[in-house]
Amino acid sequence: MQLPSSFQFIQSHLPLNTKGLGITTLSKRNFFQSIGDYFAEKSGKNRVSYVAVGDDFITLLHFQGTDLIDEKTIKLDQLDHFYVSEGQTADGIIHHLSCDATVIISEKKMLDHHVKILPCLLGENASNVQAIQSIQWAQESKKIITDILKGWPELIAKKKAKLAEENA
Repeated sequence: MQLPSSFQFIQSHLPLNTKGLGITTLSKRNFFQSIGDYFAEKSGKNRVSYVAVGDDFITLLHFQGTDLIDEKTIKLDQLDHFYVSEGQTADGIIHHLSCDATVIISEKKMLDHHVKILPCLLGENASNVQAIQSIQWAQESKKIITDILKGWPELIAKKKAKLAEENA
């Protein structure tokens, strides 16, 4: 995946077969972390959360400035359920994807995740970029992410059908 120069710091943290990159809403933080975020922002190290998408994974990468502070991966083969829809931010300007996933932890335990994916460079938690090439790159990345994730529900249904058939 070819990234614009402003994203070279993230390249080494991306999974090898990343096909698209977006920005997501920031993860919840406790009171003390929020105070730390406030002072970090004053020093120019804003928190930004990215979403790397490949054919069979979504990886959430949380950065403070250019430092990776947390990472979480959701793999397609771990999912019991996946739903994706398109929407807009409240101001109607930015289109985004809203994803709901249910990850199988064990036979008796599942964990739900919600991920909102905004185009890189255009999200409210990232600075706007004036270079037309960067904006085009961000829109193309969003299109690739949309194409990949819209196919996941069918892949999960086929996997479930195959498992049911094998167990019958």
